[in-house]
Amino acid sequence: MCLPKFTEFLDSSIDEQTKVLGTLFEHSDSLIWFTLKNKSFMTRHWAGYISFIESIRQRLLELCDDTEREGISSRGVDHLANIIAAHPKLGEPKQQLSLHSLDEQKNLTNDDTPEVQQALSALNREYENIYEGLRFVVFVNGRSRPEIIDVMKRRINSGNTWYDEARLAIREMCDIAEDRARKYAPECQIHRM
Repeated sequence: MCLPKFTEFLDSSIDEQTKVLGTLFEHSDSLIWFTLKNKSFMTRHWAGYISFIESIRQRLLELCDDTEREGISSRGVDHLANIIAAHPKLGEPKQQLSLHSLDEQKNLTNDDTPEVQQALSALNREYENIYEGLRFVVFVNGRSRPEIIDVMKRRINSGNTWYDEARLAIREMCDIAEDRARKYAPECQIHRM
């Protein structure tokens, strides 16, 4: 998979931009609405994919802060949940993962015992019961299944509010997107050599 040069991305149609955004993040109509279909957002100037993703991070964190400050606004909560829940559950069957998530979770899908699968399934359910509408999102980044399970347990038992978890998920999603940009964008690969 290779992303177009960032300048080509900016000059492309909304359909093409949507495909690129779906490569960097998982597909979410709300994310498209807050970014690609938002004229004031898209008239900003970015140096490349990384600064674009950082602007998305800031926009989503602002949305989270605004929604929390205004009290439970189902519209803001629904948009945040749509964006965050676009990411697949850890331990999902391979056929349910996007190609990017499958690649990123490949270390997690090897040597799964039924006990590990059951633990992940139970932790996903527990997390989603506490943080209704959200999905547990973490930048796997080569960590093993036991390490990720430990992170899940800590977050479940953290006492975090819904908004705290939404902020964590946003940061993790954007870290994942930046990693994808570094892997798939031609200008990012030049800097890796």
